[in-house]
Amino acid sequence: MDRNTAVTLAQQAIKAKNKRLVDAVLKLQAERGEQPLPPLAERPLIAVTCATGWECYAIVEELTKSRQFRVRALYRTPGTQAAERLERLHAKVEAESPGLLTIMAGVDMNSPDKLTAAFADCDGVVLYMTANTAKAGKITNHGNDPVNGRIAFMNQAESALAALHANPSVRHVITLIFPTDKVNGIVADAPAAPWWIHQRLRISDWLRAQGVNVTCIHRPAYYYGLHRVDYTTNALQTRGSSSMSTNMIKENCVPGINDPDFPVNWVDVRDIGKWCGTVFEYPEVFSNEDFSLASCVMTGNEAVEICTRTNKHGTTFKYKIFPPLLMKMLSLMTEEVVYPLRYSQWYNAATNGYDFASNDDLADLERIHPRWTFEAKLESWGITDLKPGEK
Repeated sequence: MDRNTAVTLAQQAIKAKNKRLVDAVLKLQAERGEQPLPPLAERPLIAVTCATGWECYAIVEELTKSRQFRVRALYRTPGTQAAERLERLHAKVEAESPGLLTIMAGVDMNSPDKLTAAFADCDGVVLYMTANTAKAGKITNHGNDPVNGRIAFMNQAESALAALHANPSVRHVITLIFPTDKVNGIVADAPAAPWWIHQRLRISDWLRAQGVNVTCIHRPAYYYGLHRVDYTTNALQTRGSSSMSTNMIKENCVPGINDPDFPVNWVDVRDIGKWCGTVFEYPEVFSNEDFSLASCVMTGNEAVEICTRTNKHGTTFKYKIFPPLLMKMLSLMTEEVVYPLRYSQWYNAATNGYDFASNDDLADLERIHPRWTFEAKLESWGITDLKPGEK
């Protein structure tokens, strides 16, 4: 079987499964009708690990917005910029709905004792594990150390498993993983997945084999705007200091790491948070299921068209691919480039492919949660107001 056939069949299967899950949720919603929120103490308690990260912070934020759950946000290192952001959210939620959100610092993902205490009395857990190693909020392993990266990952997995077994109140776990592998074992001479992707793709089934009820959410590896990460606020954040990490949308430049006509799935972290709430709200639908989501499907050329169409001042934009050769050279000097380099190699037209072929494939998701759009992101970043010649 060739690559395109394998990817197309996988996309069709993902779309069919999503439709089945969405139909089941809508059926239950119709049967239940509008129901008042139970008293706070009776709402399910959800623990979210790594809650200072941009993805899990957004999950905490969206779960608290729903008011359906009590949320316990877990993180390791106090005093960082990300921790301060979480503390501000806690203060805001506490003022509006006391007791809805609690935060817990000092939760080391490698410590079964710390995780056991953190998961106590919880009904559900959002479990984020990474093959990176980090210190004081800074990533110290960007993919160049597969041996220690795998060890670090499995240390977290074993610690989490021990904590889950010690807390039988936890009946549902969500894992957050990359898009599924659609080519290995199917397409001749398919390249192997990068080691950290391979490691994380296996973890949901590994936990299930140990008796844990896991819903695996497959979401894109790419967040909006290359390395622009806004942590669901208006403050600009970046993921590093290299020229690639700070390469942002500006006049005559919409940066990317894939060919301009290659469709890529993008995700907004708010969408991930909303769907985590739906998964926990309808466990009878999502228990032990894999579920795929994205916010949009977009090529580089389509991103340019949207930037041009939405700009209010006639500013011109052009797609500029970050040269693969330059990425390879930079990867020898800075580890920040290793991840995007491997992503561009793994998800390009010759290998794995993304979950969705087009925005039409995402239509079923819209029946429950309206998706964030690239247009909305451009407005929030100020790109729609960018004037010609403005830096």
